[in-house]
Formats: sequence, structure tokens, C-alpha cells
Amino acid sequence: MPTSRTSCLALAVLAAGLLFLTAGTAAADVVHLRTGETVKGRLLPERSDENVLVVEDYLSGSVRTLAWLVVDKADAERIKEAWGWTNKALATVKGHRLEQELNNGTQTVRGLIVREDETFYHVMIGGREVKLRKASVIEKSEEAMDPRDIWDPEQLVDRFVDELRKDPVVKESGESVDAPTARLAWRMAEYAENAGDYARAKQWYSISANDEDFLNSVIAKQRLTRVEGVLRDAAALETIRDIRMRLSLRNFRKVREMLEEFPTKHPGAGALLQHRLEKAKKNFDRRRADYFTLEAKINFPKIVLKAIKAKVQEKDIGLADATAWTRRELVEEAFKSLSERFAARDDVTPEEARTFWDNRKKSGWKTVTYGSGTFIVSPAKVKPAKRRSNTKKKRNSGGAAPKVTLPKPPTRDQWWETKAKPNQRQRWIMAFFVENAGLFEVADEPKLTPCPQCNGAGLESQRLQTGDSVKFICRRCAGSQNDKRVRYR
Repeated sequence: MPTSRTSCLALAVLAAGLLFLTAGTAAADVVHLRTGETVKGRLLPERSDENVLVVEDYLSGSVRTLAWLVVDKADAERIKEAWGWTNKALATVKGHRLEQELNNGTQTVRGLIVREDETFYHVMIGGREVKLRKASVIEKSEEAMDPRDIWDPEQLVDRFVDELRKDPVVKESGESVDAPTARLAWRMAEYAENAGDYARAKQWYSISANDEDFLNSVIAKQRLTRVEGVLRDAAALETIRDIRMRLSLRNFRKVREMLEEFPTKHPGAGALLQHRLEKAKKNFDRRRADYFTLEAKINFPKIVLKAIKAKVQEKDIGLADATAWTRRELVEEAFKSLSERFAARDDVTPEEARTFWDNRKKSGWKTVTYGSGTFIVSPAKVKPAKRRSNTKKKRNSGGAAPKVTLPKPPTRDQWWETKAKPNQRQRWIMAFFVENAGLFEVADEPKLTPCPQCNGAGLESQRLQTGDSVKFICRRCAGSQNDKRVRYR
């Protein structure tokens, strides 16, 4: 009997164990790490936050804390989406980039068009609604943006809370954002702190900290102390917010001044605000570089073309003078003009402007052509055939054939001075600059378009009164046969 009871007990324990494993497996999740390891267990969202994922590992029986950085990207996105974390304050949203033409040039505005009427776009920027006259907007496109550039902290949190009200998972759990449980309050407090709404972060961390049964109550108390410290230094917090707002408006000069003055203006700022200040400095450097790099990519070719147009229209400017200016002076002039264009946003030297241009992301090939002046850079490849004379007619005439003056193609200077129109000169110099300045990526093989006058033969022909057929170098392409088109970016 003892043996029988022991066996029954063993079977019961085994059955219970199998039942536990079955239940655990059903509720388990599999997390793949970038190291190649796989973790199988129960995810603990109430103990996880923006930095770490906490998992109850079924294999080892321990609770593991994993940095999100080591979690496979696809798994991290899947888990955060399932938890409703995809709308964290640091997530990007679709915004709008508008190019606005002003009296002194153009400016780029980034925000979200919240509405429009017949006259204006109403654009939300840093929590403020700005009106842009439609007639002044020459280009409009969508791009990914930091939501904190569009809304202020209070607006962001209001939007997040509204989303939670509609969240089916929250509805199914019976929780309410108006009277949140410790777990939901923790989630709301984290978002509020990330967004910069410290007053509501304090309110919701208090709920989590005061629930002793909540797994993260100790951490909630620490974070509560942290945000209370921030709120005590309200002036420094307001400066940080002002820095962010001005940064969203691309007022880099003022942001630089505020960052430099912060230690003197707020000497007693707490550790969290000092941390926020360092993040603001890094964000300033990144955003400034991103902005000016993009602006350099857009505006530098325009500045070069404008300078070339003015140069080729100068009185008595010759080809040799124009090419010498292109080689020696145009680069310096263009980057000086680019830095002056940036002056409305921040002090940028010509050397720094060139760095922004060099660091641009290259995309989309552009084309410029030498046109009928291709022969200047691509010498003639054909020679005129010998004149074919009608010897029979010559014998019958009893004398030598009359001398014929054949048309000649223009020389380099003749083409520049009399054949080329101002826009042709401008395109030619631009093509020359692109190929020789070393500032552009130039395609290895240029595009060649047959000369429209000789159809790519390089020669023209005509029949004389004597009946002879004569060929001569094409008066347009000067024997180069094709128009050379330079592809660059």
C-alpha cells in the first residue's frame, strides 16, 4: 500500500507539473536576442519600462532583465505594439515639411498641418498653431518627425490618454484612465515623464508608489522623488522646455545661447535636469547638423547656378575668363553665400557650410549638358571626306573647277561670343563646374545625345552647282557628333 500511495502521489505531482508546464507554455512568449539566444517565458510589462524588458524565464526559473537594445528588433516592435507602447513620446509621427518663399529667399518649416482654408495652412509647431500663407508655399511633403516638435508636453499626454480610453485591451481589462490602477498609472506616468509633463507624471507615479502590492512600487517611489525634484526647480524646467520649443522652430542661434547660459542661470539644477540638459545639447548638435546638411543639399546647387547666371551675363566676359573664375573663385563664393543664407538660423562659417554639403545624403541623379559647346571639352572625332569631283564634267568644261569655300564650325571663342545664348552659356559652365570642382559625385559614363543637325554623324554635306558632293565638319557640333550630358548628385 505505501508503494501504491507513493506511486499515486508521484503521478499526481507529475500530472500537476505537466499541467503547469502546459499552462506556462500556452501563456509563454518567445523572445529572440541579437546574440542568438532565445528566451522562453512570461513577459512582465508592469516591471518593464522604456529601457528594459523583464521576462520570467521558464527554463532557468529566474526573472531576467534585458535591455531593449539586445532584443531582436522585430520582437521588440511586436511586444511594444502588443502592449500599446508604440506611441511612446519618442516615437515618430507623420508631419509636414513646407518650403516657403520669402522676400529674402526661402525657409523650411516643419510641423503638422492640422487644418487649412482657402488662404492659409494652419501648422502645429511646438504646441503653437502657426499660419502660413498658401501662396508662399512652393513645396509641401510628408516626413517622419518627433511628436514633441509638433505638440507641447501637455498636449502629448492628452493625446496619449485619449488613445488609452479607446484601447480595446484597456477596455477589456476594466481599467479606467480616470481612476487608474497602479499598473495603468505606471504606464501613464512613464509616458508623461518622457513627454515632459512632470505634474501628471508625479500624480500617476504617486498611485503606483502607494500600492505596496505593485511590483514596481519601489521604483515608482524613486521616480516620484525624481520628478518632484524637477518640479521644485520649475524655472530650470521651463528653460529646458523653451529650448526644445525653439529647437523645433530651428532657432539654433538662440538655443546655443540658452545652452551656454544654463549653468549660470540655474546653478542648483538637480541631477535629472542636468541629464536633460546634456540630452538637449546632443539633440541640438544632431538636429542642427541634420537641418543644415539638408538645406545645403537643396540650396548649394541653386546658389551655384545663380552665381553662374550672373557671371555669364557680365559684359565682355570671355570663355577663358569664365572657366578661370569657375576654377579659382566660384567654390569660395558659393560656400560664402551658403553660410550667409544660414545666418538667419545660426552663425555658420563657409568651411562649416562645406562640411554640411560634403555630409549630405546623395540621392537622385541630376543632369546638365554642354549642348552645342560639347566640342570644347570633347574634340572632333571625325574629319571631312575628300571632295568627290565630277571628272567628266570637268573635262567637258575645259578648265579647273571653281574654288568652293566650305562652311567652318565655330572656334571655342566664336561659339561663346556669337553662337551660344545666355542660358546655353550657363548650362555649359555648370557642366564644367560639376565635372571639375570635385564637389559632386559624377556618373562614370555621361549620356550622349546625337547632334540634331548632323544626326550624330559629325559631318554635313551639300551638292555644288558643278554636281560635286562635298562633306564638311558639322557647323553645330564641330565634329564631336554628340551633346554630352553630365549626370551628377
